[in-house]
Amino acid sequence: MAKQPQRRPATPQPKRPAAPAPVRKKEPRESLFSTGRDEFIFGRQNFIILGIGLALVLLGLLAMAGGAMPDPNTWDPNLIYSSRRITLAPVLMVAGFVVVIVGIFKKTNPDASPEENNAPAA
Repeated sequence: MAKQPQRRPATPQPKRPAAPAPVRKKEPRESLFSTGRDEFIFGRQNFIILGIGLALVLLGLLAMAGGAMPDPNTWDPNLIYSSRRITLAPVLMVAGFVVVIVGIFKKTNPDASPEENNAPAA
């Protein structure tokens, strides 16, 4: 067998200090709803529309609730498969979700004064 050349031990490299990570300068926020300035992201009209949508969703859930049989030994399909539960409740819930989406995407007029942006819908 041939003799292999001897390896030199590796010399440790001097460690360089790690560079600090870049820091983004953030605009201070005063609250969850503000954009960093003094006004809210959503105006009063947006919150009213969101509340109406939430109320419609909750009304749909209430219309779908219930259905316990008065006597556990009898089956009454009219209690379970009523038009209130099969048609009305899902329509109310979908309408509520649509109203919530409209409330989220509705823009306030940036040229108007804050009093006009937050005025209730007429």
